[in-house]
Amino acid sequence: MRTNNFTQNMLKKSNEALAHILEDKDTYTDEAIQAVIWELENRNIIEKGSIIHKPVLLEKDVLVEEKADIPAASVEELAIPTLYSKRAIQGFTIFFSTLFGAVLLMSNLKKVNKPKARMEVLFFGVAYTFLTILLLNYLPKTFFLTMVFNLIGYAVLVEYYWNKNLGKELKHQKKQISKPLIISFSILMFLVFLQFLPSILGS
Repeated sequence: MRTNNFTQNMLKKSNEALAHILEDKDTYTDEAIQAVIWELENRNIIEKGSIIHKPVLLEKDVLVEEKADIPAASVEELAIPTLYSKRAIQGFTIFFSTLFGAVLLMSNLKKVNKPKARMEVLFFGVAYTFLTILLLNYLPKTFFLTMVFNLIGYAVLVEYYWNKNLGKELKHQKKQISKPLIISFSILMFLVFLQFLPSILGS
């Protein structure tokens, strides 16, 4: 019997609910859509093979007795996740620092429930930012050099951590960056204030 992580969830839905998901398929994951098609075929609502869908990360067909070993997906997992885009992470990494980009990626990993990967990204973000600050103390402090370090940090965050844990072609809706942007600017202004505080107090 054909099953995947969404099969148990689809068994509980009405024909109308399944048809609605199929009509609005751009909002749902490929695996969820495949489970809908299988369920509609099982109910003889549609003819087997009449709808061809190429799912992403499909489970291999399993026996009926193995179905209990497959965790049913939650309702939230049916929809395409809303995540900070690669472009957003790029902007925060380049114009603020790698640590800021790491925080956005950590938020994405929290959304898809990957706690171990979140800790790895946090460790990299902190360690790389500290290393960058340390090296810039011994190298010429130029905007170009800082950009180079930040670009390297972005490349590691996206080309390694994103692709490894979220998938290179992950379908997702773009999350608004207004809140993290306000927070980032506030932190930046606070750091600038601390830098000039001694000269202000001394005047």
